[in-house]
Formats: sequence, structure tokens, C-alpha cells
Amino acid sequence: MAVSTKETDSLVFVKPLTFMNRSGEVVPYLLKKWGAVADDVVVVFDQMDLPPGRLRMKPHGSSGGHNGLKSVDAVLGHERYHRIAVGVGRPTPGETVLDHVLGVPDDHDAQAILGSIDRVIPEVNGLWFRGWEPMIDAVNRRNRNAS
Repeated sequence: MAVSTKETDSLVFVKPLTFMNRSGEVVPYLLKKWGAVADDVVVVFDQMDLPPGRLRMKPHGSSGGHNGLKSVDAVLGHERYHRIAVGVGRPTPGETVLDHVLGVPDDHDAQAILGSIDRVIPEVNGLWFRGWEPMIDAVNRRNRNAS
């Protein structure tokens, strides 16, 4: 999660220490601490509907059943915050969803996922300074062309 701060015109990156399905609990504290609003929040989350390492940025949307996003939605009372999905792919035959998302990916998938996370930080920083629409277009276009 990242929150933009009005005082320093910068971003603060936060990794909640709660279970994923309670990750929204930190949001009110972050908003209050840095004088931010929901539009200043960027949630980075895992997405099984994307291939490992693929990024997709959206300015808002539904939780799509993702418990971490549901937690943020519940705390904010709406779905109007920015999000970056990091693809983790689908479970292999015989593997449960729980084992897939909580397990250790194989080396190839791990490299793709870690590489995308390394790209997320500068891209999120770019959001604050370049604006959402140009950044969303650039990231999503590059990721479409990467497949």
C-alpha cells in the first residue's frame, strides 16, 4: 500500500502486518497520520487472473472477491481508491487456491512476480508526479505488449 502525503509531496509505502483479509484496518490510521484521502491510497494486491508478473493498474473498481480489497472497501465505505494488481497466475491442477496464493511459486513465476514488484515502486512514485491516467495507460499498454 502507498499513501501520498500532502506535507512532503511524496509517497509512503506500507506493508500491513495483519492477515491479508484484515489489511484495510491500517487505512484510517494512514489517512489520519498523513492528512490523506482515499484518492491518495494505492493498494497493491495479488491477482490470480493475470499471468505471473503481469501488472494492471486501475483507478477504482470492485474487489473481485479479493479479501484484502474487501477489507479496504469496508473500512473506506467505497471502492474509489487506486489499485495495482500483480499477477500470480492460477493454481496448477490439484493445487488449491489457498495453497497457491500462500505457497512458494516455482522459480520462473517467482522471478516474474519479483520483477514486477521491483517495477511497481517507481511506477507508483510516477503516479504521484505524472498523474494517474498517463501512468495507467503506460503500464497497461506495456504489459499488453509484453505477452
